[in-house]
Amino acid sequence: MTREEILTAIREVAEKLEHPPTFPQLEDMTAMRRRDIRKHFRSFTGALEESGVGVGDNCRRIPDEALFEEWATIARKLKKLPSITQFDDRSKYTVAPYQGRFRHWSRVPEKMGEYARTHGLMDEWQDVMELIRRKDEEGLAATADGRPRIALREPEIRKDRPIYGPLMAPAPLLHEPINEMGVVFLFGTQAARLGYMVTLIQAGFPDCEAFRVVAERRLQRVKIEFEQESRNFLKHGHNVNDCDMIVCWEHNWPECPLEVLELRTLLSGEKTPLTTKDTKKHGGRSERQEPTTD
Repeated sequence: MTREEILTAIREVAEKLEHPPTFPQLEDMTAMRRRDIRKHFRSFTGALEESGVGVGDNCRRIPDEALFEEWATIARKLKKLPSITQFDDRSKYTVAPYQGRFRHWSRVPEKMGEYARTHGLMDEWQDVMELIRRKDEEGLAATADGRPRIALREPEIRKDRPIYGPLMAPAPLLHEPINEMGVVFLFGTQAARLGYMVTLIQAGFPDCEAFRVVAERRLQRVKIEFEQESRNFLKHGHNVNDCDMIVCWEHNWPECPLEVLELRTLLSGEKTPLTTKDTKKHGGRSERQEPTTD
């Protein structure tokens, strides 16, 4: 449903009931679903206020205790901390009051723990506190490089589009880039292993500034321009004196005076990424000669 359709539906139901509707009443009397509210409004209360019908007694602020009791009940049923979708499907409340009060759904367990300690509910909610403790331990478990793992929100399954099986060959970018933005994204996925650490991305020329490893324990700053094809550097009228290198998907500018990193080589099976300043045409495509590694 569109924003205007939601507001119109609220007004029509309020007129029939002769009072502001609750969300269950809207679900029963219209095609509206909770995802429609989440898409267009911060909360159901906000939608009611914007529609002009006001907020009814049933939509007044829910006490913290009631919110935490409901959340704990769902957690006990699932025997784990509920995701937004899991909670939405089982609870008499929407997630809106939780997000409005605690800003992020991921903060609900933390706030519940604080509430339990403050109000002497640790024993009563001991099983739920144990679920929270385990989740915290999982979120703080160190990865291979020693940095804490970031706990990500469980993705919502959208009901308005098909679901696919897992990729047989997972990749950060499924298709070859056909524009400059695709090149920017692909470089971002590979930059760290290539020895680049980006310090600036901008809309103006050059697109990027980064440090890169040039020797053991030594870094140097380089100015980078992203192009889908290296020859586009000429088409865009850029000054070679204001840039150090081009990062592209395909290198088709043999006489390029700048260093060029062709990302196509990253997917060619070569063990190390290649850059070059000297290429020649071969079979309609550029071919590298005596490439150097960064």
